[in-house]
Amino acid sequence: SILAAILFPVFSRAREQARKTACLSNLKQIGTALQMYTQDWDEALPVCSTWCGWRDTDNNLQYYQRLQPYVKNWAIWACPSATGSCTNNSIPHHAVNDMINAGKIPSNFKLSYGYMESIQNRCCGQDKLTTWTQPSVTPVIADCMGLLNSPYRVAWANVCSAKCNPDRQTDANTRHNGGSNVLFLDGHAKFYSANQFVSDWLNGVLHTGNGWDGNGLR
Repeated sequence: SILAAILFPVFSRAREQARKTACLSNLKQIGTALQMYTQDWDEALPVCSTWCGWRDTDNNLQYYQRLQPYVKNWAIWACPSATGSCTNNSIPHHAVNDMINAGKIPSNFKLSYGYMESIQNRCCGQDKLTTWTQPSVTPVIADCMGLLNSPYRVAWANVCSAKCNPDRQTDANTRHNGGSNVLFLDGHAKFYSANQFVSDWLNGVLHTGNGWDGNGLR
């Protein structure tokens, strides 16, 4: 029993490390698709409207739908470590369940990654690749419980409202062993510890535009 108590946490972390690697691979492939999209659309990034403001399954196509022709794999949008209370463990801000009900995406589709709000909503020209002066420090898609518009949603990606509920800011509520995977606008993806991501966001190391909790930096 002593040996089991020692080994079980080790095995658990090893399994999670494998899931983290799979998730990182997903984001890198999505990053390649994003770069291909911008090349085809004159350096314009995918745009749509926040779903609660425009519920139109025919005309308000979401970012994952616009990138899907380049990805060609619906399963790639699901992080193997995503959990939560949302239906299908999918982010409600990106219209997943309404798109499923409308027959626009597969019935088993899951979305585990949030898209930057200021790009999605065309804020201040931020849907143009040329607007961003430092794409290597601009997070665009990440492990997230909702829109990518707050560092707390990324840092503690398996729980809602971590910003308003500090007691939820625990390792148990992170996506991968204390942090999350993040895709940047230049196409590279990396793992970020939860507290480091929040610190870099709030201190301007990351450029996060003019979204709800953005720092205005481009």
